[in-house]
Amino acid sequence: MPWWQGKEATTPPAFITWNLSIQRQLSPTTVMETSYNASLGSGLQAGLLNYNQLNPALLTQYGATLLNSRFDSPAAIAAGIKAPYPTFGANPGLKGTGGWGTQATVRQALRPYPQYNSIDTASGGGDHSGHSTYHAFMIRFEKRYSAGLQFQTSYVFSKILTDADSYWVGGAAMDHFNRGLEKSIGQFDVPHNFKMGAVYDLPFGRGKKFLSGNGAANWIAGGWRVSGTAFYASGIPLGLGTSNSLPLFSGGLRPIISTYDGWRAPTKGGDFDPFVDRFVQPASFFPAQPANTFGNQTRYNPKLRQFGNYNENISIAKSFPIREQMRIDFRAEAFNAFNRVRFGTGSLQLQNNQFGQLTGAGDLLNSPRSMQVALKLYF
Repeated sequence: MPWWQGKEATTPPAFITWNLSIQRQLSPTTVMETSYNASLGSGLQAGLLNYNQLNPALLTQYGATLLNSRFDSPAAIAAGIKAPYPTFGANPGLKGTGGWGTQATVRQALRPYPQYNSIDTASGGGDHSGHSTYHAFMIRFEKRYSAGLQFQTSYVFSKILTDADSYWVGGAAMDHFNRGLEKSIGQFDVPHNFKMGAVYDLPFGRGKKFLSGNGAANWIAGGWRVSGTAFYASGIPLGLGTSNSLPLFSGGLRPIISTYDGWRAPTKGGDFDPFVDRFVQPASFFPAQPANTFGNQTRYNPKLRQFGNYNENISIAKSFPIREQMRIDFRAEAFNAFNRVRFGTGSLQLQNNQFGQLTGAGDLLNSPRSMQVALKLYF
């Protein structure tokens, strides 16, 4: 049953932000800036609440077999189970629940609201129970144009913790009664992020240090410009999955773990080779996964991440003057210029036969090097 939560669903999230920034001019054209930025979010749209979930203590008290039995079976009667209201189980399909068959079960009778199968807190705009904290340190250098060169570069070291990664509402919490397990490193947490962009006019041609005449040398060697962008970032965090489920409860079940360390498998050579290496340890590295209990893994493990994202793009350009109002612009560009390969992870579901093994093109996360050349005539 979708539940419109009125005031809670229409109350906007709240954010508290603060920052401290210090700038220093290093030269007439160069500036350095360091800053600390933080943000705390509350009331974030999340859809985590599952008001009609059974208390997990009932699984221990009664066991799965009894909870899946009819409420009026001999075993249920012997356990003291009673119909939550007089017509329970009498009308098939009543409000989507309480009818004959699987709906008239002990587990349905013991729900907080037994007349409903579930209470959907997401469709009505979310339950706004999410929280997040973000902290970042940044250092930036900028050089304004001089001597043919300009550039800007920055490095950010950051961390985000949250139980609501996106405005788009996700699934309910694994366990409504222990929503602390939903708080983890954020899905889009990138601890290290370095970016750089630069443009350099080569010192050849008219008005430059070398070959400043008006002859053929200037026409051929002058006016060249080299530019490039580069970024180097950590991979986003990952978590393991399981095909086990607890049909008594809503929310996706997560695995049971004994440690967050050592999940990555060692490589057999110096670099990762998808033909001989696996991304994570074999399933035997992790504890047994009983199907009648909640997992203890948080949503993401900060110590298990995708491979880092490294990329360089380079451009070379020049204008060839023909006459006063006519010129040809030439440009050559290379994307992923060094043809870096960024592998994926393979399946991270523990019961998958190919767990942690890369199996196809879907396990390549970036595009191969591409190059293009362009000519443009201005007249």
